Amino acid sequence: MSEPPSSDPSPFQPTWPRLLFAAMVAIGAFFLPQEVPLEWYPLNNPGTDINYLEISCASNVNGEVQIRYDVAELGHRPIDTIQIPISPTTQTFTYTFPMLDAPITELRVIPPEGGELTIRQMRIINRRNEEVRRFTADLFRAERDVSIVPLPEGWKLVSTPAPASPSTRIELFARIIPVGMNHRNFLRCLLSTGYLSLMLWILLLAVLFVFYRPKSWRDLFLHLGFMASIATLFAFVGNRGLIRNSIHFARYVAPVFPPDLKLELDVASSGPSVAQLFWDTGQGYNEAESARQSYVPHQGEQTLRFPLPTTPILSLRFDPRDTPGEIDIRGIRIVDAGQRTQTVLPLDCLQAQREIATIESKPDLIHIQTTTDSRDAITILSPEAVKTINRTVQAVGGQAVRR
Repeated sequence: MSEPPSSDPSPFQPTWPRLLFAAMVAIGAFFLPQEVPLEWYPLNNPGTDINYLEISCASNVNGEVQIRYDVAELGHRPIDTIQIPISPTTQTFTYTFPMLDAPITELRVIPPEGGELTIRQMRIINRRNEEVRRFTADLFRAERDVSIVPLPEGWKLVSTPAPASPSTRIELFARIIPVGMNHRNFLRCLLSTGYLSLMLWILLLAVLFVFYRPKSWRDLFLHLGFMASIATLFAFVGNRGLIRNSIHFARYVAPVFPPDLKLELDVASSGPSVAQLFWDTGQGYNEAESARQSYVPHQGEQTLRFPLPTTPILSLRFDPRDTPGEIDIRGIRIVDAGQRTQTVLPLDCLQAQREIATIESKPDLIHIQTTTDSRDAITILSPEAVKTINRTVQAVGGQAVRR
């Protein structure tokens, strides 16, 4: 037998029409734009795969450095900008910033207007301090009112006189997609919405009990549940930006391309020359299993890239120059076709073999001086480095790589 309708005229009386009206208002409000998504509850254990942007730079003027990134299909939004106040100094300082858990499709560096920004290194790392991506000088593209000048320890972005808006774009062969992104975004949505629901419920109950006194336990729980439903509905509204973005990022499907691996070396050469990499797959060193790279005719830092075979390597030989001279090597790593770092090799893995006068290991570089009559200076990579390369090739080879 149904109960007679309540004669309680209170505006807080739970009824299905009121709940339906609240749901309709909440659904309509959910689709309103929200430029700054709310995140009420930080992750206590976010894991180690969150991406951080690390840049070591210095400026010769007072101003601001901006790093702007575009998110997949959302383009650039004002909130997706890292702003670094900077003062004149000759020493570079390292700045580290957490990145959004979203696919990054474009990355730009805006130097201070009317000044110079010296960059020693720029990369993406995770919380284990493992390198995910390194941005080298040749990946920077001058868009407007800026020139790129190589330096022995990096490069420099120089604003042209009276610039309108200096800007450089970084070539991203593969989009930056954080590992575990969807799981962390799900936890943020769950915890943030739950926390906001509780806050709204407490506020609604505070107003409720100013005007309402329960008639029975059943009546009390009915009112509590009604207020909890209202609070939950509008908690989704408050977190609509976070929820909608997380769904959008989770639906993103990265294009697929082959996992071609390359050995990259960041070097500064004393003059024009040619470097060559040989790999021994069982037939000794031969020209067919080698690759050449010419140095750009300047003494600034540049990046050499050599393809690696998909078959196991017995040994690896690097000929740094075919003329007398010297080079500084600041980085050795394996990257895939999307320019993503797969393995970073220690600098001291290079060992002198022939026509090398000195090979000096320093904290951040290896300095190689060839003999004065050198025509074919030779170094080899250590057996440990070769094993690391083979493990990397085996792990990545044969699998589709997404960007």
